[in-house]
Amino acid sequence: MTRKPGLLRRVRRGDLVAAIVLFAIGAVMIGSGSFERYVPDLPMAVRFAPFALACLGVVVRRASPGLCLALGSTGFVTEIAIGLTFATVCVYTDNLYAFARYGPRRGVRYLGPALGLVVIALGGLVIVQGANTAEVITTIAISAVVLLSPIATGVIVRQAHDRAELERERAEQAARLGDVRRREAVLRERTLMARELHDTVANYLSAIALQSTALQARKDLDAETMRTSVAAIRSSSVEGLAELRRIIGLLRAGEEGEELASYRLDQLPELVERMRAVGLRIEVAVEGEERGLPDEVELAAYRVVQESLTNALKYGADASVRIAYEPARLRLLVENSANPETAPVPGGGAGLVGMTERVRLLGGDVEAGPVGDRWRVRAEIPSAA
Repeated sequence: MTRKPGLLRRVRRGDLVAAIVLFAIGAVMIGSGSFERYVPDLPMAVRFAPFALACLGVVVRRASPGLCLALGSTGFVTEIAIGLTFATVCVYTDNLYAFARYGPRRGVRYLGPALGLVVIALGGLVIVQGANTAEVITTIAISAVVLLSPIATGVIVRQAHDRAELERERAEQAARLGDVRRREAVLRERTLMARELHDTVANYLSAIALQSTALQARKDLDAETMRTSVAAIRSSSVEGLAELRRIIGLLRAGEEGEELASYRLDQLPELVERMRAVGLRIEVAVEGEERGLPDEVELAAYRVVQESLTNALKYGADASVRIAYEPARLRLLVENSANPETAPVPGGGAGLVGMTERVRLLGGDVEAGPVGDRWRVRAEIPSAA
């Protein structure tokens, strides 16, 4: 727990200088005889004491507002008894203002009504002394100006400061919120780019890697087979590079609302043929009446099949694809064999994560895992997403 610094350490230099200046000016006024002579034979040194207490209150006005009020009130009450001076009255108004401005809020709420009663009491005292109506009104008005107006001013300034502080905090919160939103937007864009690059380019690179591995492993291939394999590798490289350039072009364009890739289910035959060309045996079956679906559903479904076939190419030699059009949803089932003797192409698992994200963002669900000696990917996507 942090220890609160002592009173002297909390005193502001500006308050100390102000108190010294006020005491110097007030001392000149008192020394010149500017005070009420309620007690004619009172020594001059005693008349400086109440004013000195009020000035000491100025010294600790922000370090200890309660002590400031206590010192000033002691000096002011003493002067009421021995004879008021204009200097002490002026400094005491600053004591009252400082307490209202910097003191505890509960104390300020009690101080105002208490001083109001004092003003009324002073008016009653003047009435008891036989003053006329004008004198009573004047006494009450002067007392209210001296005792109540500093409190009201301090409360108003304090409220204005609190509102300004609140607005500053709101501005800081808005700035922090804006920064968080910008970070989230950047993260979403980075995630989108990573997912699209993986889904689009990884398929081609996987095919290239597998074909290259096969060429390295087989030493007995004839020239024609070698040319066919190299041509397939070149085709995958060219198509992958074209897709990469297209995505980079869209990123540079930066048009809002433009999807990086707009694949649809009617493009699956091209994907299947490309995978068959690199040696993957694929069976495709479609159930239900084919119909147009929202673009995001078509894209998510295409990506599920694409990622599943890419994994099948890495880990097995055959795959089956089932697409079922139902009234409220689209069901996808992709299975492939898992050959433990085949050295798979290294991957970071981002494809399954991206595929799952796509489907769940549309309110669907994805299940992926081994079933016996096969790997199964099952996805359900609401067709009205």
